[in-house]
Amino acid sequence: MSLREETNQMLRARRQRLIDGGVNTIPSPFKRFSRDFLGWEQSTYYIVTSFTKGGKTQLVSHLLFDALLYCYYNEKQTGVSIKVLYFPLEETKQRIMTRFYSWLLNQHFKVRISPSDLRSSDNNKPVPEEILEKIDSDEFVDIVDYFESHVIFSEESNPTGMYKFCRQYAEEHGKVVTKKVKIKDELGLEKEVQAFDKYVADNPDEYVLVLADTVNLIQTERGFTKKQAIDKWSEYCILLRDRYGQSPINIQQQNTDNESVESVKLNRTRPTTAGLGDSKYTSHDANIVLGVFSPFRFGLKEYLGYPIDKFKDHFRTLEVLVNRDGELGGIIGLFFDGATCNWAELPRPENTAGMGQVYAYLKQLN
Repeated sequence: MSLREETNQMLRARRQRLIDGGVNTIPSPFKRFSRDFLGWEQSTYYIVTSFTKGGKTQLVSHLLFDALLYCYYNEKQTGVSIKVLYFPLEETKQRIMTRFYSWLLNQHFKVRISPSDLRSSDNNKPVPEEILEKIDSDEFVDIVDYFESHVIFSEESNPTGMYKFCRQYAEEHGKVVTKKVKIKDELGLEKEVQAFDKYVADNPDEYVLVLADTVNLIQTERGFTKKQAIDKWSEYCILLRDRYGQSPINIQQQNTDNESVESVKLNRTRPTTAGLGDSKYTSHDANIVLGVFSPFRFGLKEYLGYPIDKFKDHFRTLEVLVNRDGELGGIIGLFFDGATCNWAELPRPENTAGMGQVYAYLKQLN
């Protein structure tokens, strides 16, 4: 089959999937921003970046949790399935699960309680018994069981170990097809070997998301510097994307130099690809780079028409810094509730009625 025929076959298959009620993307919960960021796609490499404590992990967590819940409710209808290969380089898997509890209680059960309060961290504030009863309810347990069966945590922390873990998953859930090719050995003699041709997944509707949080904490190997280790992992991400159809999601911190007083004076505070910490070259490999920005952190009173002095730390922007298949520069204001890892699109600032509802909710929170 020629490349043209393969491409036409792929395009028709994706069209037919939609006609048959399936999906080609796990949709983003940010509907107004969906033209800029559709959601999670197969064979796509993502980077999400912000400054320290900017909310990048919380944003990816929200998008990931929402994707899991979407698949939980729609897998039978659409056939879409999800698997997350999770490398928690900066926190424990129990902390991540507690964050999911807090998110799920707020998002689905309309109960607002932070992970800290769930853990009864305040000696004078034991978690209420009725919260534990909700956690033990059949529906809550069923959703959490789905989470556990679809999120695989790995202790691997160096590039090669992480790549082998992902490759092993692919080989256990699909077939690698090889072909004969001729190469020359170190003596210049020609020989025939078996080389990678293509990968056929057992379930073509499964989305395999590979999450590394954060790549700045990746362990070095083979005498690599930190930059070389991150670049090697990014190189592996390309292989996972192009060979096995997996979708790497790297959370990467911005360079702390860009948080200096001088940067604030020059109004150079939004995340950029040039500001990616430890290695800016990862942006050359990624399909999509998203930047998260907190104006409050830099002392701004107003931003994009929104009153930051009212929102304080509850305001963020989400911006498309790189989009290989579409337009970049799209930006939107988001409401951020750090206590429950919940995010929501804000109305446009000129939408008086919509913003009035937001201010009322802010007052309730405070």
